Amino acid sequence: MNLLAAPLDLLPGPRTTSLASAACRRPILLVVEDTPRLTMAIGELCAFLRVAVERVRRPGDLPRLLQERNPMAVLAELDGVGQDGCHVMMRIAEHDPALPLLLLTGPDPALAGAAEAVRELWALSAVELHAGLPGIGALAEFLCRAGRGGGCLGLLAA
Repeated sequence: MNLLAAPLDLLPGPRTTSLASAACRRPILLVVEDTPRLTMAIGELCAFLRVAVERVRRPGDLPRLLQERNPMAVLAELDGVGQDGCHVMMRIAEHDPALPLLLLTGPDPALAGAAEAVRELWALSAVELHAGLPGIGALAEFLCRAGRGGGCLGLLAA
């Protein structure tokens, strides 16, 4: 296909872009997961940083919650039981390609490679890939960067 002659809706990458990155985000972390395993693991750190955590249980709820909550970041597993991380990445690209996403890829390097390909295809600029949930320091650093970038963590200096 000649990409220069293709209709815009057939081109790879985000089809819609919101102004969410320009607006002040809310200090909310959306966690896409079926069970509250991740939500519980990060709860105390998020409470300390004054970041609300909201679990997204069904993949179909993600677009609506991105729009309604205007979160500062998203956390998801690439190969979750009922959640598909590539689907999450595409929904974020449609909402705001600059929205920070912490994507847990698991130990399989092929999954990390697939996530990287989707990241490039959909022009996502703020995706961090980790094999597992990062340690408390790395997670706090991700949340602080996301908060500063979204202008919503008042306790941190810019």
